[in-house]
Amino acid sequence: METDLLHAYFYLILAFLATAAASYLMFYLMLKQQHEQMRHAMEQKDKKAIKAARQDLKKQPWSWHQILMGKWMEFGGGFYGVIAVLTYVVVESREVYDFLTSEETIMSTIAALGVGDVVQFFINSLMNFITAITWPVYWMNKTTYFSTWIWFLVVYAGYVSGQYLAKHNQAADYGE
Repeated sequence: METDLLHAYFYLILAFLATAAASYLMFYLMLKQQHEQMRHAMEQKDKKAIKAARQDLKKQPWSWHQILMGKWMEFGGGFYGVIAVLTYVVVESREVYDFLTSEETIMSTIAALGVGDVVQFFINSLMNFITAITWPVYWMNKTTYFSTWIWFLVVYAGYVSGQYLAKHNQAADYGE
């Protein structure tokens, strides 16, 4: 019983830290790149402005930053978007790990790769996108020991902490 409680606290702390890190990363990248249009859209929660910012991101040259920011905006930005991106990364990582460890070696996995596997990979990616959009359902089924509200408050506190740190760090970079 006591070990279960320790595990539960460990996962609560991990959820806080993961959310804070994801929030920090998203806001830091947004502020660092001076995405004024995106920042304004996020603050005003204007769906048309968010859509315009997303279109602007698609026009920029390919980069990891552009993909990450695009996913965040695709999921709506803000808290919901941060948790959706985090959920997408968690689910996709598990899928890729399961795929790569399905055979004895990575080389045998690659050798056994066929057209059906590629199609299945894209279907799974789409399903993972849907899972990320519906992240509350996904995480409610994964959380244990504490009430869903406790988990929600912990990850929201992580989101706010990450956002605050990114803004504070950005202000320090510009001497504000």
